[in-house]
Amino acid sequence: MDPARVRELALLSVSRGCGFAGLAIICFMVGLAGYPRVAMESGAVLMMATAALLLLKGDASTSKPYKRTELWILLSDEERPRADYAQQLIGRTLQQVYRRFAVYFGVGGVLCFLGSFVLPG
Repeated sequence: MDPARVRELALLSVSRGCGFAGLAIICFMVGLAGYPRVAMESGAVLMMATAALLLLKGDASTSKPYKRTELWILLSDEERPRADYAQQLIGRTLQQVYRRFAVYFGVGGVLCFLGSFVLPG
């Protein structure tokens, strides 16, 4: 069992989900391209909401049963940690990764909000 491998797979799992969320937000913003200021403000709100959701998921990840996570499924039988250690390792790793992506979405939301000031409205 390698903690670096667990972190690598946690990044893969969370980044995949966040990528789809980001794609949906961008598609929504493109749909509002005729109203650039509204598009940026909407993107800011959606990104901040996503960041808040990721923070909540991060807090809940430490108590979520480790066998019900995508990360556990991605680990091969040889890579899986002992049961007494798995909850702590997987929970904390997922919490760190969720928080990392919450920061990314938060920064994106702030940038969209600041960008809305320079666009015609």
